[in-house]
Amino acid sequence: MSIIPSIDEKAAANNAKDYLKQFKGWQLISLRVDDSDPRATDQEQLEHTMAISELKARQHIIAAVSKVDQANGIILDQRFIKQHRTKATLAELAAHRYKITEGNFYHRQRKALLMAYKLMH
Repeated sequence: MSIIPSIDEKAAANNAKDYLKQFKGWQLISLRVDDSDPRATDQEQLEHTMAISELKARQHIIAAVSKVDQANGIILDQRFIKQHRTKATLAELAAHRYKITEGNFYHRQRKALLMAYKLMH
């Protein structure tokens, strides 16, 4: 039995998608407490700090993917951080001079998610 975890591409893409989609939840947690709020409990400060760390981790993944392939970074940011629909994401890609058809978009999205998955671990 191998000690290397095996995971199929579909499961890896879904794991990356779920991880990136958690951005909004962590963002809400981070906004609960203001950094300068003296009434915040230690637990609230801890949750705030953890949320900021989680947000930065996701942003670093997007930035790393963007360095390798800017279009894939735009796809991840638009779809899973900003939670835009496919059409809006295609419009954003076109604004950056990337001409991707809707049919090819899902292939690119999966490729971007797999890149993100590799960076998660």
